[in-house]
Amino acid sequence: MNLYLIYGLENYLIDEKINDIIKKSKVESENIISYDLNDDSIFSVLLEASTVGMFSDKKVLLVNNSNFLCANKSLSEQELDELNKYIENPFEDVTIVFIVREEKLDSRKKVTKTLSKVSKVYECNKIDNYNMNNYISNYIRDKGYSISSESVDLIISKVGYELSNIINELEKLFIYKDTNKKITKEDIDNVITKNIEKNIFELTNAIVNRNKTKIMEIYNDLVLAKEDPIKLLVTLSNQFRLILQVKLMRQGGYSEKEIVTTLKEHPYRINLAMKSSFEIEDLKKKLVELSNLDYKIVTGEVDKFFGFEMFLLEI
Repeated sequence: MNLYLIYGLENYLIDEKINDIIKKSKVESENIISYDLNDDSIFSVLLEASTVGMFSDKKVLLVNNSNFLCANKSLSEQELDELNKYIENPFEDVTIVFIVREEKLDSRKKVTKTLSKVSKVYECNKIDNYNMNNYISNYIRDKGYSISSESVDLIISKVGYELSNIINELEKLFIYKDTNKKITKEDIDNVITKNIEKNIFELTNAIVNRNKTKIMEIYNDLVLAKEDPIKLLVTLSNQFRLILQVKLMRQGGYSEKEIVTTLKEHPYRINLAMKSSFEIEDLKKKLVELSNLDYKIVTGEVDKFFGFEMFLLEI
């Protein structure tokens, strides 16, 4: 039976798996048909699956937003009956791929249990930050290149943790290093440019190090790039919260390795947090200040640009 069930929040991994299935099916592009169950009916999918083509019976049906397999959406009894009938007597030349871009399926549902039993199931959830280095290292090696762990850290620090962005930058590196397959820090600096996430990352580091000149320099760049101060506020709050967690765990006797494993963060971020000059009480105070600032911005009491800039100046 050519049934597949793909779910998760990592769009890059989902799209890669879909492409793999299409390649293996060896169907013509005109016989790859996409549906969206937010707009289309499951009846349309099953009708197409049961219809013989004029020139070829082979088809791939991509059923996006198959969220009837989750807790927040359901099919009618009639739709479920038709789906079960098809599962009992499927067309061998038709591949159906049910795609759910959600973290979890509702395993309590009968339809989820049934489809999970008869389908090839692939979970494509986000890679934990602390596992990202290994994933990227293996990806680079599988492509025939070599790289040090430190250089992988550099890529992540420049690009951020969004996998699709990292892969896009790696493709540039592969082209740049077409003949010499060893990727160095110099290659990374030459090829990979800063993005907004990198600037935000550098801003939080400058704040952690209390470098006011650097703070305002980076902040002004972000403003010019039309970055929303509310996003910066949330990112900064998360960074302060991470540093506080790390400081408290260190105080409780946890080793750096144990902190990385427990918090599931990349070792590079944990190491930076450990080096922060902020004390525990100061971190708590800053988190309260950021929470109050967020409230004032949301209620219109303070302009978001002015409020966030004042906070930075008082670091």
